[in-house]
Amino acid sequence: MDSYRVRVVAFSTLSILLAALVDAVFYLLGGLADALLAMLWGGLRMYAPTISVLAVAGRKIVRDSLRLGGKALILYLAAPLIAFSAVLLYHIIITPMGLLTLEPLQTMAPPGLTTEALLVLTIINGYISSITINTLFALGEEIGWRGYLQTELEAAGYSTLRSALLVGLIWGLWHATAILLLGQNYPENRPLGVILFIAFTAMLSYPLAAVRSFSSSVIPAASLHGAINAIWGLTILTTRAPRELGGLGLLGIATWLIISSATYSAFRLQKRPTSYAAPA
Repeated sequence: MDSYRVRVVAFSTLSILLAALVDAVFYLLGGLADALLAMLWGGLRMYAPTISVLAVAGRKIVRDSLRLGGKALILYLAAPLIAFSAVLLYHIIITPMGLLTLEPLQTMAPPGLTTEALLVLTIINGYISSITINTLFALGEEIGWRGYLQTELEAAGYSTLRSALLVGLIWGLWHATAILLLGQNYPENRPLGVILFIAFTAMLSYPLAAVRSFSSSVIPAASLHGAINAIWGLTILTTRAPRELGGLGLLGIATWLIISSATYSAFRLQKRPTSYAAPA
């Protein structure tokens, strides 16, 4: 087996095993009903890929992943807008289907606050969270997925697109024990949830890979990842359909396929050499 394949298998296996260990411990502790316990679980789990990178490849990969030049800083602030665009596109898709509902938001709105104002506050808070606490959490994963695994596959000759799809499949599988043991994202249909979430992460992996590639840093990927964690829940809250069809199901997967296709086209256009007339 080629050395890069050994490293990829070792990293992926260790990441999955460490995350499964965390899931098993919290399953034995009674699950994630307590908010503080859920936050602790998330922090420990999301840094399993970073620990795996340190074990397989050493500290240099981690340091190299955390560059923050001017381009990376701009993308760190701008990348969350991809997630917000995906949420908007999702709602454009479901509205003609009659699946949009604002009733849960109306129920949640405190007295004196309109549903529209609550929605605006949710979006603002989602953006702030995406570039602060959610970025710190997401870095634990992104150092592994986009900082190490994506770059390792690209260095072995895989295209950015193919690498992103492979990373997305492994990333989705990494969530399997959380879904099966703890009901993460899919509390009712857990086995189906594993399959759907693997497809979901495969479809949203390319924009994360693109911003990492364009900035040579995982920090913009972490802010995008943080934005998805912060705002994508709106797709579940505002959809009449079950999550297995809605935001975490077929409609969500289709939405991210469109966003990824658009990102792929924009990324290829940006990389295309500019034509010019040769001097006479």
